[in-house]
Amino acid sequence: MSWYAFLLFAHVSMAVIWIGGGLMMQFFGIRASMSGDPSRFQTLGEDIEWIANRVFIPASLLAFLSGILLVVESDFYGFGDDWIVIGLALYATTFFAGLLFLGPESGRVGKLTEAGSPEAGPRMLRLIFLGRLDLVLLFLIIYDMTVKPDFGDAASILWGVAGAAVVAGLVYWRYRVALARPAPART
Repeated sequence: MSWYAFLLFAHVSMAVIWIGGGLMMQFFGIRASMSGDPSRFQTLGEDIEWIANRVFIPASLLAFLSGILLVVESDFYGFGDDWIVIGLALYATTFFAGLLFLGPESGRVGKLTEAGSPEAGPRMLRLIFLGRLDLVLLFLIIYDMTVKPDFGDAASILWGVAGAAVVAGLVYWRYRVALARPAPART
């Protein structure tokens, strides 16, 4: 196996762990919200914080590092390629959103839920909403890495942005519906 093939394997594997894990967290969020059980939100918030610190952050850093090394090792890609610039900008956005807000907020929401705070429900819904928007960005990174658009190819960029905008709009609509729903009765 060549060094390049190993780096590519590491890059794709870490992206699968990071993005697949984020998708699974969304499904756990759906199940927790459908249960009406506040303790599920508490556990979910604590679990997301734990997994973010021990799995998502390391996987995203390894995906980034292996991606950088792939470009360095490559004879045909460079840091000036438009799709690499787009990918790096999207990566920075989602990495810092997770590191500085999504992970820590998950832990805070878990503690609010444990304390029985009325703030916990709306904050968990906001966290799920923002997590879903982050997932849209992650899938936009996949689009960027596979299609490899350049700024001269407006159609490829517009398709990616339009698809992401439609999904983000649906995510926002679902968030507004969830906010309008009355909170489950405490037992």
